[in-house]
Amino acid sequence: MPEGRLSPFQSVMLIHLRKKPMYGYEILRALREDFEGVWSPQTGTIYPALKRLEERGLILAEKKEGTEYYSITEAGEEVIQEKLRGIPDDLQFVSRYFGILDKARKEIRGSASEAEDLPMYPRFAKIFEMEEMTSEQRISHLREMREIHLSKLASIHNEMKQLEKKSKRKKAKRGDD
Repeated sequence: MPEGRLSPFQSVMLIHLRKKPMYGYEILRALREDFEGVWSPQTGTIYPALKRLEERGLILAEKKEGTEYYSITEAGEEVIQEKLRGIPDDLQFVSRYFGILDKARKEIRGSASEAEDLPMYPRFAKIFEMEEMTSEQRISHLREMREIHLSKLASIHNEMKQLEKKSKRKKAKRGDD
């Protein structure tokens, strides 16, 4: 089996190619449809990812009537099946849970425009494009992600400290020391 990490973006491309051979723009349209309103992949993202998949032997490119069509290879099928086997069985539950949260978030915001939803794009959707980033862009993005997570960890730490203090005070009042 070909070595190396399969990016989320490459995984989705392989899933599409499991259905039928496709040419680059057809893959781009399918991805744009999949992620409509939250991410719009560009040709500069698609073709380098296809090239890497081909170099790894996961897809095969064939010219037909002047157009390059991509199809998944047996090795690509094995890789994507292995990846899909590793997904928890409760993924459908989690997906619906997040769907419910997203619906409630939109209801609370009122009639929020798509533009208001897009600030999440730089934080999460960039993982689909990280392979196409320069080293400096990756470092910058990873620093940004680290800061976001450190901030969340600090909040968790503070909440834990407050709960521990509260618990100690309750024990002290009861004389449980």
